[in-house]
Amino acid sequence: MAAMFVERQDGLVTVTFNRPEKKNALNAESWADLDRVLTEVTTNPDDRALVLTGAGGNFSSGADLSGSGDAASGLTGRGRQAILHEMRVVGDIINRLHRLPKPTLAVVDGVCVGVALGIALACDLVLASDRARFCEVFARRGLALDGGTSWTLPRHVGLRRAKQLAFFGDILGAEDALDWGLINEVVPAGELPKTAGAWGRRLAAGPTTTLSLIKRQLDAAGSLTFEQALEDEARSQHIAYTTKDMAEGIRSFLERREPRFTGR
Repeated sequence: MAAMFVERQDGLVTVTFNRPEKKNALNAESWADLDRVLTEVTTNPDDRALVLTGAGGNFSSGADLSGSGDAASGLTGRGRQAILHEMRVVGDIINRLHRLPKPTLAVVDGVCVGVALGIALACDLVLASDRARFCEVFARRGLALDGGTSWTLPRHVGLRRAKQLAFFGDILGAEDALDWGLINEVVPAGELPKTAGAWGRRLAAGPTTTLSLIKRQLDAAGSLTFEQALEDEARSQHIAYTTKDMAEGIRSFLERREPRFTGR
């Protein structure tokens, strides 16, 4: 059985982690597949948005530690001497997800633990069911943080709450995750597929280049001065004005109709 499966429809690429018997724990095949999909989505102009989710009622329980002894990365299981290399590979994949020039959505049902939480937080939006559970589990396994969560977690929930989650490794329910700013929205579990589909289709139907510019602007905002942000806005708007989607957006406004963006 494939570690994940990929569906494409109308510009929306949906990746489903597919090891439900392991709560979608990520193994070497999972990482290789995710790496391949990110390359495809980055380079294929017909891929306009990416959704990540999990099969069997869970997002992912994190790295697959079974059979890896004390190596613990779940990537190749080659032992302690390979950890630095393996974590750099994982880090590169998550960084590519974070920097993907197209909008991304994590759809979380059930558990989202460890490096899987890093994957979810590397996405632009996180939609969760009311039975979703989040856990920064590393300290409970004697491990330091990974999956980019040392950077993303305090930016979403603040430093003190990030330390609380990281030190104790407690499970955070969906409503608390929403209240803390970890996720965007909570819906009943039965409504999650419908809402996720609607969000995904809206992202895929958007002005792809413009959304990429907006994504980069907002991600960079914390490291820029106000003056630098204004200059970046000017340069980004210059690029946006060259797109066919901008022309369509103006035309649809003048014609009093919804825009029909093509991602060009």
